[in-house]
Amino acid sequence: MMKRTILLAAAAVAAASAFGDIRFKNIYQNNMVLQANEENVIAGKTDEPNKPVALKYRAVSKDGKVAEKTISNIKSDKLGRWFAKLPAFPKRTVLDIEASSEGQSARIQDVVTGELWMGSGQSNMEWNFGANTVDKEYVKKYQLDADASNGDIRIFTVQHNILAEPIDEVCGDWRKIDARNVRGASQVCYIFASKLSKALDTPVGVINSSWSGTRVEPWISKEAYMSSPACKAIYEEQMDGVENYNQIRGNYIKNFPKWIEKNPTNRLQSLNSKERPQMPKDLVANNQLPANIYNGMVHGIAPLAPKGVLWYQGESNAGQPYQYGELIKLMVSSWRKHFKRDFHFFYVELAAINDPQKDPVHFGSWGGIREAQAEVLELPNTGVASSADNGGSKLGGRGDIHPPHKEFICGRLANLALAKVYKQGALSRAVSPSYKSMKIEGDKIVIELDNAEGLALCAHPAINSPESETPPPAEKITGFAIRGENPRDWKWADVEIKNGKLIVSSPEVSEPKAVRYGWCNWPLISLKNKYGLPLRPFSTDGGAYLDYNRKKN
Repeated sequence: MMKRTILLAAAAVAAASAFGDIRFKNIYQNNMVLQANEENVIAGKTDEPNKPVALKYRAVSKDGKVAEKTISNIKSDKLGRWFAKLPAFPKRTVLDIEASSEGQSARIQDVVTGELWMGSGQSNMEWNFGANTVDKEYVKKYQLDADASNGDIRIFTVQHNILAEPIDEVCGDWRKIDARNVRGASQVCYIFASKLSKALDTPVGVINSSWSGTRVEPWISKEAYMSSPACKAIYEEQMDGVENYNQIRGNYIKNFPKWIEKNPTNRLQSLNSKERPQMPKDLVANNQLPANIYNGMVHGIAPLAPKGVLWYQGESNAGQPYQYGELIKLMVSSWRKHFKRDFHFFYVELAAINDPQKDPVHFGSWGGIREAQAEVLELPNTGVASSADNGGSKLGGRGDIHPPHKEFICGRLANLALAKVYKQGALSRAVSPSYKSMKIEGDKIVIELDNAEGLALCAHPAINSPESETPPPAEKITGFAIRGENPRDWKWADVEIKNGKLIVSSPEVSEPKAVRYGWCNWPLISLKNKYGLPLRPFSTDGGAYLDYNRKKN
């Protein structure tokens, strides 16, 4: 038995040594998707620097034509990295690619050209078909869909890794999605890809790099933080305690018990908080610290570059919306720089959670984070799929932080992509109504909106759930609040639609100053445009900052 173990170990070492001579980066694998109709960079490594590399490819188009070529003027750099550029191929071209160097070779097969996207964020992006709140019939529907796709949907799921410094790899595997493995696939990644594939008649690949419960900060590179004074301050604040870890840890172990003995009550702990020993922060044991997920789950994807990114995140940053806008803009800008591509970025506006709105304004609610999310729309090639009218589930009729079925929001994401990226369908059918401007006229405030053609009443999300039949529209426009000078004294507002604008007032507010709509965890969404898209929650007074006594940078 011992002899067999030694022989197996020796064989494994020999295989690893041979494989190590030349290889592709891990993101380049069998069954992967490359972007159709444009050049693609292929990358890999040699075991030593400055080695000659040849790349041979065989490309078979969908009509059976074959093209073969060897690219031989390649040399690995001082770190052993090599890069080669493939010419553009039309969609559904299947490639067999071999890299060789000094008698050693590596090969990837069944590489197909189509549309390449990326999905990222926290648990709602990870959410798969196997979750316990997902109906069996819903799963069966997508098992049948996956089998019918005939290998057109391919997903690379990035392994969770947190690292102190960026590396040139990401771990994971490309998989063709079928009925056998669809249960473990991200719903957002799969359903979006399926809808896109059908509409464009093309294979679609999605790189799923997401991690449940994460904040936005760990998804941003340290280099990006240092480029922005406002975000550099956030970085330094959150990283305080990371350096001198052993010293801080020793002091904490020794002195924290003594501090507890002296301050056993909440009152004493509050009074003497400045003397409390600092808890150490281990950069590689805490996935919430800045840059450490970017280092292990984003940086190494390049030079493969997605045409677009889907982002479903914000729940974990809901308590600090006044920081989120700057951070999300920085993340998108820095990723575009890293991938060397001005990719399209579409995010999901957070869904309804907890209980339906009962007060005009819920301070500290998800109203703030939804408004902060929208700051990314200041950048070009961005869009939002509203989900504030979604979230009901069978969990006692409450809004679920994880809406179990993602088909609802994936339809909106796909429509955005088709209209904005692929120019299929009118943009007006894909973009929700949103706040544009306000004007005070006597005891009323006039609200002007964008994309509000055919504005009309719709059902509240409290009863409008994917689990139920479509309910009748609300009896009146609700969810609006109005105030005077006092930013904490909000009243329910009366609203009428006139010439496409909203006239907002209240008999309790004679000199109005501001309006809010749907400012709550589970907002009373009551208006939609002619295409059924909801008016997105908003404030006219910068509630994401005002409620926290902060100023926008």
